Amino acid sequence: MATHIIDAQQSKDLVQGRIALPGVLIELCAFPEVEAETIVVTETQAILSLGLSRLLTGSEGRLAGNERTPFIRFGALGFRPAGTPMEMRVSGGAFHTLRCRFEDWRIEAALGAGPLGQAALAACFDIRSQAMEDAMLRLASEAEQPQADSAALAQSLVAILLIDLRRYLSGAEVRAHRRKGGLTPRMLRQVLEQIDAPGPPPDIDMLAASCGLSRYHFMRCFRDMMGIAPGAFTREARMRRAKALLGGDERRPLADIARDLGYSGAPAFCAAFRQQVGRSPSAYRALIR
Repeated sequence: MATHIIDAQQSKDLVQGRIALPGVLIELCAFPEVEAETIVVTETQAILSLGLSRLLTGSEGRLAGNERTPFIRFGALGFRPAGTPMEMRVSGGAFHTLRCRFEDWRIEAALGAGPLGQAALAACFDIRSQAMEDAMLRLASEAEQPQADSAALAQSLVAILLIDLRRYLSGAEVRAHRRKGGLTPRMLRQVLEQIDAPGPPPDIDMLAASCGLSRYHFMRCFRDMMGIAPGAFTREARMRRAKALLGGDERRPLADIARDLGYSGAPAFCAAFRQQVGRSPSAYRALIR
């Protein structure tokens, strides 16, 4: 039976592994089936989290208190500052995640004691940083199978993560300024829907045509808005879908997953996954199992 996500947070079986460090608690969590709902959450501690299985389709969030603020789709990697009310639409399902809970002194030493600006807060819902994802995956592996030196390794990884997080959020104002004058919200929404749709990814010409733009103009507008070329963004989205499928039925053959993603076969899928994620699909599946 599905439960509210707040109740799931209190489950005694939620945390599957943990590493406690000065100022931060790293937890590997397996959430049970949760209900679809809209909630307002105000964290008492700053949380950096990475989804290790499929993202809950359609889940999104925004800063609470202003109905005019648009919702932003959740990415695999996100940050929730302490004391900031966030309104979240959560779709139903079960999922695994790694979260780092920071005490005030640890996060303030990294980001400063002042509040984050509006652009930085908006950027918290979808942090697109492969380097940070890789570091979080390494933390997940250490939390799942701790060794004698896991705490020392985790301490170094957390230090790197906090530097990267500060850089990412400090650059949010620049990225937000670049987005002005790009694709309209309607255009961007339909482009993202096409990229997220099942099956082989759309090509750039198809995306440009759906917006009524030339290939060159579309590519420039997309990069200005998202800070990344549409081809690279599509590859990242394809890998997110791959992770979602790998986090589903663990008995499903890789050849079937490759076909769903539009690859010619399992070898091509495995090569692309390893190049993008840094480990094989089988190794990733074993990590989140």
